[in-house]
Amino acid sequence: MSSKYYWDTNVILDILLKREPFYDKVSELYKLFKVQNNLNIYISSSQLHNIHFIVQRENSKNKIDPAITKKLIDTFLKKCDIVKTPAYIDSSNELAITDIEDYLIELSARTLKNSKIITRDKKFLQQSNLTITVDEAISEIEEQEEKNISFLNLEQVNLPHRIEIEKGIDRVLTSGWYLQGNEVNAFEKEYAKFIGTNYCIGVANGLDALRLIFRAYTELGQIQEGDEIIVPANTYIASILSISDNNLKPVLVEPDINTYNIDPSKVEDKITSRTKGIMIVHLYGQNAMHPEIERLVVKYNLKLIEDNAQAQGCYYGKKRTGCIGHAAGHSFYPGKNLGALGDAGAVTTNDKQLANTIRAIANYGSSKKYINDYKGLNSRLDEIQAAVLRPKLSELDEDNNRRAEIARFYTENIINPNIILPVTKDFFQPSNPLSHVWHIYPIRCKQRDKLQQYLADNGIQTLIHYPVPPHKQNAYKEWNNQHWPITEKIHEEILSLPISPVMKLEEEHKITEIINHYE
Repeated sequence: MSSKYYWDTNVILDILLKREPFYDKVSELYKLFKVQNNLNIYISSSQLHNIHFIVQRENSKNKIDPAITKKLIDTFLKKCDIVKTPAYIDSSNELAITDIEDYLIELSARTLKNSKIITRDKKFLQQSNLTITVDEAISEIEEQEEKNISFLNLEQVNLPHRIEIEKGIDRVLTSGWYLQGNEVNAFEKEYAKFIGTNYCIGVANGLDALRLIFRAYTELGQIQEGDEIIVPANTYIASILSISDNNLKPVLVEPDINTYNIDPSKVEDKITSRTKGIMIVHLYGQNAMHPEIERLVVKYNLKLIEDNAQAQGCYYGKKRTGCIGHAAGHSFYPGKNLGALGDAGAVTTNDKQLANTIRAIANYGSSKKYINDYKGLNSRLDEIQAAVLRPKLSELDEDNNRRAEIARFYTENIINPNIILPVTKDFFQPSNPLSHVWHIYPIRCKQRDKLQQYLADNGIQTLIHYPVPPHKQNAYKEWNNQHWPITEKIHEEILSLPISPVMKLEEEHKITEIINHYE
């Protein structure tokens, strides 16, 4: 794992003031940070005052134009990631007693994993186990090689949003209002606008989002207990749990082996007089909607429910998934394309009555305090998670485009005949933007377990989405004797490759090269 390097104030001043005899060596270090994309200069906010004060003072002595000094400082700081100085100070700490500035830098460094502090301060080097010399840093960076590729590095995913996330959390802390406040209200409006619906209701998680949709339809009398809901056999079990949890009957339909989504040609045969809805699951981030499903929804007057947990930002034609059905459930689990720092979810819909009913049921069945219209539950998006999601939402399309770039690289460069790649159709064409947002890049291999071990031996972490299909789970023992051959084939062969907005180009190349050498 790459280190994160904090620069002590003395090293920064060596660069900015060209202090001899240290400038040449520190300049060598600085060049490494400028040429390597994966290296950032981290500094603590506690250092800013001293940096500005000393540089301005020294340049003033040398009669350097203040405008030049300001530009010099601003140019350097643009290359830095400024990290908040924590408020939790231990005044009895030895470093805090001897040098409070060094202590504050160390506190900031400890807020990030695998951090090191580059310094020339001999006392600091002795007192902190995070410190290294300039020479040690140069040597370490030159020798450092990222040997292992994790499936998903959530810390790196969240780091670009760190400052805005901190601002949001601070807003919540100082507001004194921690549920159903300004952050949730703002996020709901922003997400509804993003998806293209009139209403968004923040809830506790993605499963609750789906459960609440069916519960609301039941309360409104539009669906009755025992009614049938068509759902893909190939999906994460949460899709099906949301149906059976409401005493409705899940009716499984096989997927299309090319898309892994529900096969539209197999749906109509499953429709009966008790069928009241179809749940489509945009699995792995790929749009699952199809003109045939549109036709069936109209012909049989069915509710169309979208499980959009893995496809935030995906398109079906000119509409985003999440607004093409009657209602949609969304998950903001940390690993999703739009992820919170814990569990979080939402429902989107254009149906005002449905939205109001869902909001009431999720709030103990109450639309007015202490007045309960339903036997509700407690499923609310909290203020901190909403504050975390808001800045990430503004970058979601950009992140999804980066995922598409990686997917395209895999698709064009993995040429091993033992590997079955996703059928991409026109996913990479300008005429069809983001009809797949690549939450997962799934490949198939008949010797999947052997391939996974081979990749692990070569430092590449992969995951299986999912090893056991829902109809073979103990939770649905009554289905265990059923045989769904396409679903079972997918679950036996599927393997997910690393893909995320923060993947490095060299990681894409390494993964592709190693897969191409698999026999």
